[in-house]
Amino acid sequence: MREYRWLLMDADNTLFDFNAAEEFALTRTLLHYGISPTEEAKAGYHAINNALWAASDQGKITQQALMNERFVRFFEARGIQGNSAEWNQFFLEQLSQCSVLLPGAEALCRKLSQKYILALCTNSAAPFVARRRLENSPLARFFGDRVFISGEMGCHKPEKAYFDKVLETLGATKHKADVLVIGDSLTSDIRGAFNSRLDSVWLRWPTAKAGPVYPTYQVDNLAQLGELLENKKFPFTLR
Repeated sequence: MREYRWLLMDADNTLFDFNAAEEFALTRTLLHYGISPTEEAKAGYHAINNALWAASDQGKITQQALMNERFVRFFEARGIQGNSAEWNQFFLEQLSQCSVLLPGAEALCRKLSQKYILALCTNSAAPFVARRRLENSPLARFFGDRVFISGEMGCHKPEKAYFDKVLETLGATKHKADVLVIGDSLTSDIRGAFNSRLDSVWLRWPTAKAGPVYPTYQVDNLAQLGELLENKKFPFTLR
């Protein structure tokens, strides 16, 4: 494994437990508007939301439009009368209050920050949510002002423009070989790294399926990620 200087780390489901935060926010939202938070109702929302985010990764819908559209479609599917923008804002407020980390995330960032320059790179059309969750977590001190939120940048992962702006801000434009992208999403993190000709590590969770884009390295959990970056030796080297 080559030596790297900058680590561009994804936030949700890489360091933060977004599934827990989303469960908290969605349950609170449904209860607030008098809807029973059944597994069926939540599964319906997730199907709609995931499809919209997939479309966003492909450039078919903007992230801003996505946030309102998900509840419009949820209302249609459930026969609900409501204000989709109001629902979305309430949901985002709840989401911003949940900063649960994945096990081992804080310890990993502490170790890595002693050797690498860490940058947080996240897709979020609501920057206040991402910033509030980071500020209320113990991870903020490891990233400082190296926080790149798509909603503040006018572009998002996997677009090359997003990574170009990140590299320029970090002073790493001419040092791509020293940059490593780390994330759980093939369609945004790994695809974005590929588009920008950057090395990458795919944090592959058990339910994730391989796709047409291949990372440089693959790990199954944060412990393996730490072993890869600290010891420079790991069996999951893909190219």
